[in-house]
Amino acid sequence: MRRAFHQSGWPILSRILRKGGVSIAVAIDGTLLAAALCLAVTFSAYAQLPQTVAPPTPAADTTHLRAGQKQETANRSEQPRGTATTPDAPSVPPIAPFVPTPPDAPQISAAEASHREPTRESPTGLTPIFHGLLGPFHRPNVSPLFGGDATRLNALIHDGKLFLTLNDAIALALENNLDVELQRYNLVLAQTDITRASGGGNLRGIDYGVQQPPNGVGGPGSPLLNAATTNPNPTTPTVTDLTSLNATNAVQQSLSENGTGFTYAAGPNIPLFDPQLIGEFGWLRRSNTVTFAGAGTPATAQPDSLHFIETNVAYLEGFSSGAQLEATVNNDSQVTNGSRSTLDPFSQPSTSVTFTQPLLRGAGRDVNLRFLHIARLNDKVSRLIFEQQVLGTVYGTSRLYFDLVSLGENVRVKQEALRAATKLRDDDRDQVEQGTLAPIELTRAAALASSSEFDLIQAQGLYRQQEVILKTQILRTASPIFSAQFSEIVPTDRIIVPDQFEPIDVPSLIAQGLARRPDIAQAGLQIQAGRISARASRNAALPQLNVYANIETRGTSEQAYDTLGSTGTGLPAIPQNLALGGLRTSTIYQAGVQLTLPIRNRVASADAARDTVQLRQVEARTEKLAAQAREEIESAVVALQTAEAAYRAATRSRDYQQQLLDAERDKLSVGQSTDLLILQNEAYLAQARSTEIAARSNWMKAHIELDRALGDLLEKNNISLDDAIDGKLR
Repeated sequence: MRRAFHQSGWPILSRILRKGGVSIAVAIDGTLLAAALCLAVTFSAYAQLPQTVAPPTPAADTTHLRAGQKQETANRSEQPRGTATTPDAPSVPPIAPFVPTPPDAPQISAAEASHREPTRESPTGLTPIFHGLLGPFHRPNVSPLFGGDATRLNALIHDGKLFLTLNDAIALALENNLDVELQRYNLVLAQTDITRASGGGNLRGIDYGVQQPPNGVGGPGSPLLNAATTNPNPTTPTVTDLTSLNATNAVQQSLSENGTGFTYAAGPNIPLFDPQLIGEFGWLRRSNTVTFAGAGTPATAQPDSLHFIETNVAYLEGFSSGAQLEATVNNDSQVTNGSRSTLDPFSQPSTSVTFTQPLLRGAGRDVNLRFLHIARLNDKVSRLIFEQQVLGTVYGTSRLYFDLVSLGENVRVKQEALRAATKLRDDDRDQVEQGTLAPIELTRAAALASSSEFDLIQAQGLYRQQEVILKTQILRTASPIFSAQFSEIVPTDRIIVPDQFEPIDVPSLIAQGLARRPDIAQAGLQIQAGRISARASRNAALPQLNVYANIETRGTSEQAYDTLGSTGTGLPAIPQNLALGGLRTSTIYQAGVQLTLPIRNRVASADAARDTVQLRQVEARTEKLAAQAREEIESAVVALQTAEAAYRAATRSRDYQQQLLDAERDKLSVGQSTDLLILQNEAYLAQARSTEIAARSNWMKAHIELDRALGDLLEKNNISLDDAIDGKLR
């Protein structure tokens, strides 16, 4: 045996070391020892490849709530207060200790558990019928783009005006908003990837983009807050440039944690889960065949022509273990050895059946079903992204709606101020005509009336601009079905601030938000998908070692080295013996191993290392996302508490301004005041009332922002995710 190795095995090993890689087909004979030695040398090198190490998992926070558990606001306890270190230091609640949620912690939400599919957007004919024999060759039919639903809109229009509650505005937005419609198509894309992966294809991916709604004129930079009348001369109006607000700008956010342009390696070939039937049928005519008998013997010609019908058929099918079954039937041997015409293509067929099973690279259900597992994870991710888009749309629509409410109240304040200024101007005109008042006072009153009229015009302009923005969010303004005309939107809900504010337990809210937010849940699913891809890259770094068994009738040669599966395209490699019939009637039984041994293997090793590094990046981005979510919740709590205090202060300021105006009017009635002081106090009262409206609006938007940061905005508005997918709210 040692001599046999020196004679046959050592030269092979020397060539391997010199060339850096080789593909060997080893039958069951004495050279198996050489292959074993090669494998031993290779495995010692592969043991040094970068390993996929599980990331350290921090201790789970037992205070975190599972998604689906409802934290009632009534159960919030009083938050502790800090002790001031100096007499002037404010009393601030301490920051709660943060225990991050493990990136792969199980978070089952309604979006992940839902199996509802959008009916309008889903293609028909994608799934074959009758065990796949009928229908797989049709082109799937996708309905045209849905133009929206005006049924609810038509029922809300009365006397040329759209009377709108908050619930109606949200329902119209979820039924007609194009950003939500785009995410419904994203659900369909995820389903097509599942179908593609089930047949042995790779994934084409989903869209991770979420469109944020515009701020509107009541958002950051709102003139309702920035145009305060601080000028001591109330007759000088403050001009607001409505074109500089950028109210219609929207920002797209990507929830992808894989970075920009980074993808995982392709990994080993995927089995052909969809069976492949390959056939060749044709006609052949052979004539004037010349036969050379040997040296010194003249050549003989066969005058008879051969008319032949060739029929070659191959069947391929892959299995989740990585195995592949290949069967071929052909009658080409009759062309070589036949001497007469035949029209029976299967009179003497040649058959071959081969079963091949990978042992290293491409072996196992985990690596071969990886795309199917990732596609199912992506389906859950697409639902969580859809939920995130619905959350953003509900949040944006609610904010735009209550800004419209506040702008409408501000218009009424300006109208009342104009009526008061007009009445004062008319009274002064009467007194000037009677000679009891100096004409300069009439001039001041007229200036105040003109300034009040200008303020009303600006307030009405802001209201109209907000109407346009809100209408674009809730209606398909370009769709012909929204032909019903209305002159204005009349919001019927009002902002009601409670007399007593509930205490807030910040740690409980943080735990609730981290467990419920769809953006964090989908990031955890991306980590799971990344781990599947990283394991496949690790498997692709192994040698190719296949065991095979073959049976041939009318065979003459050894089994060819066939490529298993495909790169994820679903296209098979044509069997090498499809059109190669045997030369004589014989039966061959074969079995053995096939080996591809890359010695340095630097490409596969680099891919395995890079995919592991990219997975670590995804884990880091997910941890950062959780930290940002915690920051958003804490900031929302601070904003809500600040808005509560600001509203109380604005209410007291308005009361004091009203008292000052009443006192000044009483003094004027007894001749102890002047019209100028009355004008100033009326302007200050109007501004105090506008400030109170803005503070009340900010409180409502801060409350909505906290619900959005906690991820329970849909529950607060009684919105079912399945209804949102259907595009029809009840």
